[in-house]
Amino acid sequence: MNFLREYFIGDYLRQNPDVLKQASIRLVYNIIIVSLFSLVIFFSIYVIKGFHYQLIKNVVIMFLFASLLFYMKYRQSTALVCHLMILISWMNNNINIYLFDEYNFFIALLTVCDIIFAFHTLGSRWGLIYSGLHFFPVFGHFLLKSHGYQLNAGPLQEMVYSEGVITLVLIFFIIIYLVYHYHKAYELAQQTLAQSVADLEKERDIAEQMTRLKTNFLSNMSHEIRTPINGILGISQVIEMETTDDAIRKYISLQQVSGRRLLNTITSILELSRLEAEQNDLSLKIVEINGLIRNEIGPLETLAKNKHLDFYFSSHPEPLFCLADENMMKQVVNNIVGNAVKYTDKGRVSIATYITDDLEQLVVEVSDTGLGISEEFLPRIFNPFEQESTGRSRTYEGTGLGLSISKKYIELLGGEIRVNSMKSVGSTFRILLPIHKQLL
Repeated sequence: MNFLREYFIGDYLRQNPDVLKQASIRLVYNIIIVSLFSLVIFFSIYVIKGFHYQLIKNVVIMFLFASLLFYMKYRQSTALVCHLMILISWMNNNINIYLFDEYNFFIALLTVCDIIFAFHTLGSRWGLIYSGLHFFPVFGHFLLKSHGYQLNAGPLQEMVYSEGVITLVLIFFIIIYLVYHYHKAYELAQQTLAQSVADLEKERDIAEQMTRLKTNFLSNMSHEIRTPINGILGISQVIEMETTDDAIRKYISLQQVSGRRLLNTITSILELSRLEAEQNDLSLKIVEINGLIRNEIGPLETLAKNKHLDFYFSSHPEPLFCLADENMMKQVVNNIVGNAVKYTDKGRVSIATYITDDLEQLVVEVSDTGLGISEEFLPRIFNPFEQESTGRSRTYEGTGLGLSISKKYIELLGGEIRVNSMKSVGSTFRILLPIHKQLL
């Protein structure tokens, strides 16, 4: 038996690592083998008893079942095999109903066996289809019998005792085997699910631990780096105030620019790590957006004027309130508006605030006529450290963290950032935040 199993389904089993799939393959194979063994016994009984119709039917079924084994070996599929097994059994039931002119106990057991097998191997949809297919011939037979019709006009066949015993044992074995297989598959699925959940929880714990370690590392390192940088910047300011040498003043100015750039980079990395670890402590309070923007855009407007850009701020006529972290909102405004000024060489930068049509959200809209963003890069615009121009070809300085930090900040406040942009035409960023309803 092991030789036959290896010959017919050995390669099929090895190519399917899924344990449940392997169990289904063995199920189909074992039922075919047991059925063929029983058919061989029936063949001998029919020859001895001279049941020619049953003998012909038996030979045809034996040939079909043997063909299914070779189909499984060479096509390595069980779906069509299961369909044909059910249809063969269904046709056998109908032939038996005709030969015996009755729907007996054995045919009923075979019907139940076919339906369980269909649900188990082919799913609920095919199970329902084959349930209906088995029901209608039986229902039709009862209708004809109730009106006095006899399907078989010739002599009726009778099931011999040995055939009945073998059929009963076979059907009983198959039904028990199907129920046992279903139960084992259910237990295996439960074990697999439990193991998957345990593995996911373990991986989550490891990821959270790594995130905490990264955050602690960045926090400690940023402190160790920022402290000496602040000392260097403080000393350079003292030197700048005390020296009268223009060359030294020039060098000190360059040193301060580089120092502040490095300090801002370290601060951005630290903020991003805190946000990713969801350890940022929000100091929420009611913030008036128009006033906050007006207070923050002064230095940015000066930068825009130095680049000969038009700079506009059109605020909503009424105060707009939201529940937010004021320092967080200041950083978001500086990031978004600062980018608009930085990447615009001619034209304008405009800021507008308004309320959405449903009166549920306030909008801060920042638009420019700058470089714009290509359609290919737009989906990655909020990714950390991502910039459209990279490497030695970069024209503008920056770490690529400003938009990523801004997006995470706004999402923590229950809002979102949307962007529309066209290369060489300009960009529009919209910050949407829930309005503080108590003050509407």
